[in-house]
Amino acid sequence: MKQKAITYWLKAVAIAIGLLGLAFFVSATAYGFIFKPDFDLPLPVYLRENIVFLWITAAICYGILFFFWRIVKEIGNDNSFSMENVKNFKNMSVCGVLFIVEHIIQLIVNMIRGNMGLIQLSYSLLKIFVFIIFIILCYAMSRLVENAYEIKQENALTI
Repeated sequence: MKQKAITYWLKAVAIAIGLLGLAFFVSATAYGFIFKPDFDLPLPVYLRENIVFLWITAAICYGILFFFWRIVKEIGNDNSFSMENVKNFKNMSVCGVLFIVEHIIQLIVNMIRGNMGLIQLSYSLLKIFVFIIFIILCYAMSRLVENAYEIKQENALTI
């Protein structure tokens, strides 16, 4: 019963994050293009120049949410320690690597354009650092789940 309650809460969190992300990405795009704010303001200019990167980030984030949802589904099926969850955690870490690659490319593009300020550089490096930690945690979780799965299989054979 506790497993189902945890699953409901985790699904609610995933849905809330998905909706917040959608609101953010759609409103950022609308602000930069549709509502036509003063074109000299820094934020609309930044959004218009980086809209492709913004939506690539959105796709990667929703990829991570997709794999998280699959993990939650396995937890709900009382199958937390499964090879499926090992793959899901590894796929989440691949999404983290894609995020880092995207942001490195964005840094290079902005340097070539001459649009690289100290604040933008600091913020990008902070995001890269956070995703390095995310990748390490996802990989560690995949190894832990894999070890638990192997122990579970060994226990099933000894009974």
